[in-house]
Order: sequence, then structure tokens, then C-alpha cells
Amino acid sequence: MPQNKFIAGYSKEIQFFNPKLVEKIAWDMVNTSTKVKKGDNVLIHMDPGGRQLALELAKLSVAKGARVYYLIQDRELNAAIVEHESKKDIARFFSFDNAKFFEADVSFIIRAPKTAFALENIPSIVVNKLNSAAQPALMEYRVNHSRWCLIYWPTIKEARIEKMSYEEYVKLFFNSCNQPWNTIQKAQDTLKSTLDKGRALDLLADPHNTDKQKRTELHMSIQGMTFANSTIDKNYPGAEVFSAPVKNSVNGRVFAQGMYSYNGKRMRDISLVFENGKVVSASARKGENHLADILNTDAGSRYVGEVALGTNPGLKQRLFNPLLNEKVGGSFHIALGRSYQNERYKGKVVKLFNGNESAIHWDITILMRKPYGGGAVIVDGKIIQRNGVFVPRNLGVLNG
Repeated sequence: MPQNKFIAGYSKEIQFFNPKLVEKIAWDMVNTSTKVKKGDNVLIHMDPGGRQLALELAKLSVAKGARVYYLIQDRELNAAIVEHESKKDIARFFSFDNAKFFEADVSFIIRAPKTAFALENIPSIVVNKLNSAAQPALMEYRVNHSRWCLIYWPTIKEARIEKMSYEEYVKLFFNSCNQPWNTIQKAQDTLKSTLDKGRALDLLADPHNTDKQKRTELHMSIQGMTFANSTIDKNYPGAEVFSAPVKNSVNGRVFAQGMYSYNGKRMRDISLVFENGKVVSASARKGENHLADILNTDAGSRYVGEVALGTNPGLKQRLFNPLLNEKVGGSFHIALGRSYQNERYKGKVVKLFNGNESAIHWDITILMRKPYGGGAVIVDGKIIQRNGVFVPRNLGVLNG
């Protein structure tokens, strides 16, 4: 098929995206997100579906004078291999891959799996061992000691999960990428300043639901913590401000409606109750056994390691894709488990680490927009966002 035939950004026949759209994202990731420079070692870690973007990232990085190498991941193949492997072989499963991460100054991660649930039938104890094998390089070294950017490339499977046509899903994805990042950055600086000065943060969602168990009401201290202003620095598309609560301060209830996953395990309609920072009660309409496995991972997995507000004005609906979902404007997310240890973010001193060093980091996003029952973000008793819309006029760009 000729490459000049495109339908709303992609070709239905070969799932090939308009090169100009891909080139723009690749340019941003190379020049803005990671600032690739001459002499850098650049690693492209990709699922096969991300090849078109990987090719553009490679071309731009080589043009900068960087050394480029890549790794191709296949989750279904991983699942087939590890299901019956010995503890020893699982422990060294990523040993060759890890060496490349340790050598990388810049890492691009392109996730476009054929299915998000390749590991669903693999016992959690095996998945945890697999994650432990990848942890030193993929999670610790990459996150804390290299420049990196993660993107979830749109797939047909995810469009089906959303009950959208692939064309609709692609449009949504590229709209979320085509945002005025510099203007968003300035508005988020103002939001960050408000949160940095705050002592108490209250988050409400669907507060008038007749079923009180489906209301979200969280209270936490953010005193002494500061927030990071993130646009496309680590994730593409971006737009969030994030930090961590004081570890033992979280109290209240969360109801997360819809389907969520972690380690490829599906869960639906999750309820969590917090007391003095810890999840003391948890249930799910489906996948409750998976939820219990996650919460029992280690001493930190029942505590919150991140709290963030999603601010992407191009995203206004709940999505299954975790990276897109946590960026939805008018949402907040908490992450159970590990908090970020960065001491600087975009050259500014930050305090994001609350002492949680769990092996997991699982983001759970809750929408506060009107179609989802509304809600509010309250800092020191003052409402700064109501029903997903920021109240201060100087934050208007974040409302879309």
C-alpha cells in the first residue's frame, strides 16, 4: 500500500501512522524529554508494535551523534518461557537486557503489547520473581540515574477494551500528544507552587453517590513534601504534578470504578480503606485474589508512594491504558508502593520520597469530572478544583 494513503492518522490495512505525527513525537522525546546529545548511549526498549516510532527515535538520536542500540520485548514469549523455569533461570532472565540498561545514558521505552494480559495465568510468585530480576536495571538504575521517556503506543487490543474503533482511539491518542506543552508547563508551575505550600490535601470523587461505598474521600498530609511539574519529561503524552504524601498520614476510602491491571492481572471495581497510611481493607468485584497478592507483596505495598493530579486537557475520559489514564485532566492518582527518590526534577530541588521502598509501584486513577460523579481537590481547606475544573483563572489552560 502506498505510504501516502492515511486514514485519520493511520492506515487500516497496515496500521501505519502518518509519519508527520510520529516524527513530531520522536522529535519531542529526543530533544525535549531526554535531550539526547553527542556521545550518549541510547537504548530503545520496544514491543514489536512500536517499530515505526523506534525507527524515528533511532534516526534522530544517531543524527545527534549518539550510539543507539535496542531491545525487543515480547510478553507472550516471556510468559511461555518463565512459566516452567527454575528459580535460578528466572533470577537471571533479564541479565543480558539489564546490562544494556546499565550502559544507557538515555532509555526510550515503547510499550505496544499484543495483549496487556500475557502474564495473567502465570502465578504471582513467578511474576514477582521476574519483576525482581528486572528491578535493579529497569526500575532503579533507569529511573534514578538515566534520562528516560516512556510511551504506550496505541494498539487495536486497547481500542477494543475501550469499546472504540481503532480510528477513534488513534485520534484520541494523537490529540493527547498534540498539546501546548510550554503553556501547560507554566500553568503547572503555578499549581506546583500552591501544592508545595500546602499542609493538608483532601481528594473527593463521586461524593453524592447513593452507595456510600462508592464514594472516594481521601485525607493526607503533604507538609514538607514538594511536587514535580511533569509535562513530557518522563512520559509521553504527559501533564501531571506529582509528589508523595507523608507516609502514615493517608486516611479514608477509595473506590476505583472500571477495569485495572497490574502485572497483567485484571481487577474491576476496587475498594480500598486507609488508616494511618495503610490499606486495612480491600475488595474488588473481580480479581480480588490478584488485589490481595499485590497488597501482600512486601511491607510497603499497602502504603501510598505517590499522589498526583492529572492535567492533560486533551484527555477527559477514563481509559484502561494506565499511562493515559493517569494524565486525564480532572483526575488524581495514587500509587501503592515505592515513591520516587529524585532529589532534583528539571533542575529544581524536590522532595518526593516518603520512605516507601516497596518493590511495587501501582498507579490507581480516579476521575473527578462531572460525568463520573464530580469531586474536588482541596488544599488546606480551600477548593482549587471542582468537578474536574480548576477554579483559579491562571490554571485555565489545564481545563481544556
